[in-house]
Amino acid sequence: MKRDPRLLGLSSQHHRALVLARALAQEPLDWSSEKGIAFGARFDAELEPHFLIEDEVLLPALRRAGATLLAERTETDHAFLRATMLAARNGEGMAARAFGERLGDHVRFEERELFPACEATLSDDVLDEVARRAPKES
Repeated sequence: MKRDPRLLGLSSQHHRALVLARALAQEPLDWSSEKGIAFGARFDAELEPHFLIEDEVLLPALRRAGATLLAERTETDHAFLRATMLAARNGEGMAARAFGERLGDHVRFEERELFPACEATLSDDVLDEVARRAPKES
């Protein structure tokens, strides 16, 4: 699927997120505090910045365009992922697994539903702001 170039920075991050999701969903239950700390640092560096661009730029614009259900689904996923990340960061292995499963679903939702809706409905100004804030495609 051809993606609007202004969303490629966010879209390109999805491959790494899917790799992480798969690894966490299969994580043995001997999760340790060291794994939790490393996972939390990775979340802070890779996923939270991605979520913030969506939360601060895409979702308000989608709401204004009438795509409330897409915005709400994204916000619900982000809230769940942030909460389970905190539990996993504190050593809860089941939270790490739940995070991995939900992250995989969330990435697929963004690629199949959220980003196509953004491309179809959002203004050039909004998409340009995403491109300014997102990392370059890798």
